[in-house]
Parts: sequence; C-alpha cells; structure tokens
Amino acid sequence: MKLREVILKNFRGYYRETRIAVSDLTALIGKNDVGKSTILEALDIFFNQSKIDITDKNIFHADEETIIGCVFNDLPTEIALENVTTTFSKEYLLNQEGNLEILKKYSSNGKQSIWIRANHPSNDGFNDLLLKKNNELKAMVRTAHLEDSVNLSINSIMRAALWTSLGDAITLETKEISADQADEKKLWPKIEPLLPAYRLFKADRPSSDEDQEAQDPMQHAMKVALEDQSAQLADIAKEVQRKVSEVATNTIQKLKEFDPALAATLTPKFKKEPTWEKAFSFSLTGDNSIPLNKRGSGIRRLVLFSFFRATTESPLFEGKNIIYAIEEPETSQHPDAQRMIVRTLREMTEKNGCQVIITTHVPGLASLLPIESLRYITNGEGYPEVEVGTTDGVLRRIADTLGVLPDLTPPLMPQHHNVKLVVCVEGPNDVSFLTKISQIAHQEYPDIIDLSLSPAVVVIPLGGGALKEWVNHNYLQKLGTPEYHIYDSDNTHAHAATCNRVNQRGDGSSARETAKREMENYIHADVVKELFGVDIEITDTMDVPTEISALIRKTNPEGPRPDTIKKRINNIGAAKMTIDLLHSRDPDDEILSWLREISAVVNACICTFVRSLLHFGYCVRRHWLINSASSIKITGIK
Repeated sequence: MKLREVILKNFRGYYRETRIAVSDLTALIGKNDVGKSTILEALDIFFNQSKIDITDKNIFHADEETIIGCVFNDLPTEIALENVTTTFSKEYLLNQEGNLEILKKYSSNGKQSIWIRANHPSNDGFNDLLLKKNNELKAMVRTAHLEDSVNLSINSIMRAALWTSLGDAITLETKEISADQADEKKLWPKIEPLLPAYRLFKADRPSSDEDQEAQDPMQHAMKVALEDQSAQLADIAKEVQRKVSEVATNTIQKLKEFDPALAATLTPKFKKEPTWEKAFSFSLTGDNSIPLNKRGSGIRRLVLFSFFRATTESPLFEGKNIIYAIEEPETSQHPDAQRMIVRTLREMTEKNGCQVIITTHVPGLASLLPIESLRYITNGEGYPEVEVGTTDGVLRRIADTLGVLPDLTPPLMPQHHNVKLVVCVEGPNDVSFLTKISQIAHQEYPDIIDLSLSPAVVVIPLGGGALKEWVNHNYLQKLGTPEYHIYDSDNTHAHAATCNRVNQRGDGSSARETAKREMENYIHADVVKELFGVDIEITDTMDVPTEISALIRKTNPEGPRPDTIKKRINNIGAAKMTIDLLHSRDPDDEILSWLREISAVVNACICTFVRSLLHFGYCVRRHWLINSASSIKITGIK
C-alpha cells in the first residue's frame, strides 16, 4: 500500500478539510509556521497511534470533531476477513477513484473512531452488511431465497450474494463505514497490518543520550528488526508469562499450607509488557571510541541517510512499504552534501515500497527537487492552502518565495557568447552523448556542426524536471535565443506536453522526443561489449543501463550500478561509436537529422547576421560617400 493523499480537518491550523497529494517523493515548501511540520506530525498520529492532544485541535473550534485521514493505492489483491480471503473491491470499501480512504476521527474529548469512506451500497437494508453478524446475514439470505446457492458459514460470500441479488437496482453512494465498532473489530485489525510503516525524524530533536533513535540510527535499525520479529517475540513473551504464572500459582498453593489468609491476598500479575529494545545494545563507534550519538549533528544526519538507503535494500523490508518523513534534511549540511542528500532521497523512492516526505525552505535543496514532488503551502484566508507544483504559476511562486535564481554560468548567458541556438537535453549524460556523436558525424559530414567546437551553439541540460531546470528554462526564454529540445521517450506523457508547449511558442524554438527510449538505446552492442565485457541485444525500449548492470551482477554481485553504467556509456561509449555503428543502431538516421536541423538553424542565423553586417556596411559606406560629396567644393566652373 502506498500513501497518495492526506486529509486534515480541524487539526491545528487546518480547520477546513484540506487534501494534500502525496507522491513517492514529496517536498513540503513554504515559509516558517505555515503548516509543513503539522502534516508530518498528523501522519505520525495516524500511523503510530499517537494520542491527539487538546492543543492539536484548531483553537477556535476545540469542541468540534478532528479528522486525520489517509488515502492509499497499490492495494493488496486480497484481504482476509473472518479468516476468509476477499477483496476491498468486493466489499465495496473503495472510494470513487478506486482507492482505500481511511479516516481517524477524534471527538472533543479526544476519543478516537476509525471510518472508511467508500462508494458503498446505499439501498435500505443492504447498506450495513459489514456490520451484521453471521446469523443476521443468514436470515437475510433465507429471506432472499439464496440459501441453496450460498455457503452460509462465510459472511463475505453471503454479503456478495445479497449485493448481487439487487442487480441493476443497486445504488452506490459515498458513505462512511465504521471500522472499529464492537462487532467490527474483525475489520480494522485486518487492515492495520497492511499499512506502510511510518518514521518521523524531526529537525529539532535534542542532542542528548535520551533520544537514541535520532542520535544513533542503529538504534532505529534495532527497533525495525524487533518489529519484524514481533510475532515471534510475542509468542516468547506469552510462553515466559505462562511458565512464570504457573510457578507463581504453585507458590501460592504451597503458601496456603502455611497461611491461607495471606495466600488469598496474592494474585499472579505481570506489571507491564517486556521492553525488548532494552534487552539489546548496539552502536557505531569510531576508532577514537567516540560513539555516534556524541558526534556532530551533520555527521549523525549523514549516517542517518546512509541508514535509509541501507534499509530500503535490506531483506527486512522486502515486500514492505515504509514512509520516511524528514524535517529539513539540509540541516547542518554543506551544499555538496545537500546535493548528495537529494540524490539519496530520489534513489530511495526508486525502490518499491519506499516513500519520502520532506520539509524545506532552503533554495539550494528545493532547486534540486523534481517539480512534480513540490507542494507549496501558503496562508489562505485564515487557513493553510496546499498547491501542487505542476503549473508555471505555482512554480513561479515557489521560486520567488525561496529565492531560487537561475544558474548564471556562461551557457545560460548566450548573449555573451554570440550563441545563435541553445540545444536543450535532459541531463549531463545526454549533453556528453550528443556532443561526442556530433564530433564523429562532423568528420564524415562536414555540413554537420561539431557541437564541442562551435561558439554559435551551446548544449545544456534542462530536462531533469527539477525546480532549478524550470527556473533556468524560464530565464532562457526571456533572452529570446531559439531553442532546440530533445527529450527521451521514457516518460511520454510528461515530455509530450513539454514538447507541445515549446512547439507552440512561435519564437523559432522546437522540440521532439526520441524514437528510442533514451540516448543509451542508440549505442551499439559492440561498444557495450568493449566497455563491460558482456554480450547483450539492445532494443529500442529496454532500460539499457539497468539490463547491463543486472547481467554483470549475475557473475559479479559488486558490479557497477545502473547510474555508473549510464555515465560510462554516454561519456566513454559515445566516443567509441563510428558512423557505421551509428547507422547500424539508427538506420533511420534520427540522430543525424537532429544534428542537421541544428546545423541548419545555426547556419541560417549566421547567414542572416552576415547579411545584416554587409547591409550595415553598405549603408555606412553610402552615407559616408554622400556626406563626403556634399562637403567637396567644386571650382573652375563658370
């Protein structure tokens, strides 16, 4: 199960019902005290059964109901109810979008109730079948004369038969179904174990030995490992309690022989459940014997992020979903470390079952985040408003609020370099690939420009989808220099929309998608063989770096990761290509057509510029001649 939406109502500043979209990587952005941490702490209450405090209610509506809700997709195909497998869909427990929507409600005195908001049958007598006991369902089945075709011992089968019996008369409406009423404790305990694990790491944790989970990530690892063995540990605890209780009971029986009155006052009782975390001690300690929890906050956080990466790859988390919520991950980190943190967070979310939610108001970090991950929080008319960063208007407000500026390096200042065309590709690897292929093509076809040498064209990465790229892109548009965009076809929907916007600008810019998945799919298998020593058939749609990495790791588990292979292909492999190899992988000459179009635009701009200079020179010369002639005095004429 994956979290896709958070619902808040009457929780602190969120008085009106507010829905916050959640992706695999979500960044909550806004000014201080606008409600970013509130969302993370609400999720902690939802997932970890934390008690709601009276101060958590909106101060102006403390006597009203508070709601913390979550919407999930990627649901399990089956759920066991009443020891029989069924599905959320068959039980009409999904909302209109086909997702599981769970609401935790808190009354004015803090009492909790759990509800499922679903598109559920509303027909009289059929709208509460999940509440009914077995004997009640049997009676309804018999009344409907369905007993001969229905197993009367299985409630889910009887419910399905009753709903089916309505036929076209069944009416579905949005309805809230109780999940924790006395007769329904069979429902919530079956759903709760399916929820993702949630781990909140606050920015303001104290630097003391008392907060071991934050100060030493290994303590958190211990906690996770114990949670994984919770069922076995519970069995051990029960067996210990049974044996100790047996001894205690026998002791009391023996005591009766000495003092019956005293024995009657004694009862075997365990004061509390065992705390397994205190039974183990583990830490990371340096050569200088300084424990991790005594190191600087920046060091602790770097270890913490490394721990995140390790846990997402650990067998402990195989088949499990986990949500890491991290306040201000940039805290105490150098800008270089911030960039590594963003890369780490993005790598974590590429693992199945892992989601990351962060808060930040630092432009250096926010600029590196994918724009689809951004959630912009502002104060509305007395309550927070949350917007998804997928429109130019929202992105502009985010950039202005945080002070994200364009990267004013020479490539982004074409007016200073006589640049006639800006070629925009997705990332640095694409820059390298296209540049090196242009060098090879120029040797065979002199009409094609060598992109590495021409001062009239510059190739820059703008298609990474990060806020920084959006800011840079908008800066370039203001300069009025034509652009030529090339985007991979591995994200067709998003890139198609971008291409349409560029092609409709009417400023001489154009955009297209690659016919193959991405640049690496144009590399020849002979080059791959030379680089990595593996034989592989490269298709147009395969994820080339991932496939090569998997093939290498069959014999070498420590072989290069896909990102390393991607860099080598584009930086070293592209230089090893030849025209013949390029024709072999690209028989339609798609790459050559890009390079010819780029060259034609640049040459046309240069010709126009030269003609303008010649015309200017002609005008200057004519002006000079006219002025010179008028100043000459002609004498000797009578």
